[in-house]
Amino acid sequence: MIKELELLRMPNRASLAALGDKARFYFGHGDDGDLLLAMRICFNDDEIAAAIAAGAEIITGYSFEYFYPVTVKRTGVTGWWACSALCCGFALSREVAERVSAVSRAEFIEDIQRCHEEQEQKRRIYAEIERGLRGRWVY
Repeated sequence: MIKELELLRMPNRASLAALGDKARFYFGHGDDGDLLLAMRICFNDDEIAAAIAAGAEIITGYSFEYFYPVTVKRTGVTGWWACSALCCGFALSREVAERVSAVSRAEFIEDIQRCHEEQEQKRRIYAEIERGLRGRWVY
């Protein structure tokens, strides 16, 4: 689901010091994307003032579901930030939010299918071992 909301856009990693410990929580889990964005509502007025003094700005953007880590190169779009540990991301435009979320979902599904195939292959091998068709020692 994509929602419009106010975002705090930090100019660079050095500016995150203005947010103190909250910077580690909101920006310390990864840095997928090319921006530093977080929901404005997560910060109190003093933190917002300190962030703005450090070069941040309050903007209107979009939140989106983020299922699996992807890169700017993989998505083919810029203007976003996301964290798979938090399962969400933020973008400057709705189109970018839709694109990143879709690519992330597709990568997640592909990884799940790959894991399922690996598990099925292991299940078949173990079934063969139990039937005595594999794993016999020859002396």
